Amino acid sequence: MSVDETEQNAIKPQFMEHMVDREWYAIRTKPRQEDVAKLNYEKQGLITYLPKILTVIRHARKVRQVPRPLFPGYLFLHLSPEEMRWTTISSTYGSLGPVRFGDYYPSVPNWIIDEIRNREDEKGLISLSNYKKSDFKKGDKVKVSLHHYEELEGIFLAKRGQDRAVVLLNILKRQTKTEVPLTNLKAA
Repeated sequence: MSVDETEQNAIKPQFMEHMVDREWYAIRTKPRQEDVAKLNYEKQGLITYLPKILTVIRHARKVRQVPRPLFPGYLFLHLSPEEMRWTTISSTYGSLGPVRFGDYYPSVPNWIIDEIRNREDEKGLISLSNYKKSDFKKGDKVKVSLHHYEELEGIFLAKRGQDRAVVLLNILKRQTKTEVPLTNLKAA
């Protein structure tokens, strides 16, 4: 084994260990400044992730598709403990600062970022083609899947956008209009 190979093998575990220590954090940006903040964070050598989705824009009888942030006003930073300089992160041009609760800066679990990335198409845009098409009609009885395999019965009212539906649910003995993801609906 040559000296170069020995050095490369010594570097790999340190690099991998460094990546394991990193955590994702949600960062708030100024309105419509997500790309500006992303560029400035990358200039600082930080790892960023700004998931985008193709949005239909209609203006003056013209229809066009434009990439827009999946979470308007937010992006993600993958930070090591040494990079958690919150003052610098907050004062970066285009940014408002990290999501925090007092002095607590919650990290975003890796599996959430992985799930978002798994939905990207070949252009790096989040694809909604995996979502179910709405075959429901107004008045259809549906079941809404909740966390921990619980379900509520409701009545389908309308589709909202490409991936959401308005459902009438009985909550606390009152009928309440609720907006839910289409992926959480199935026929009752």
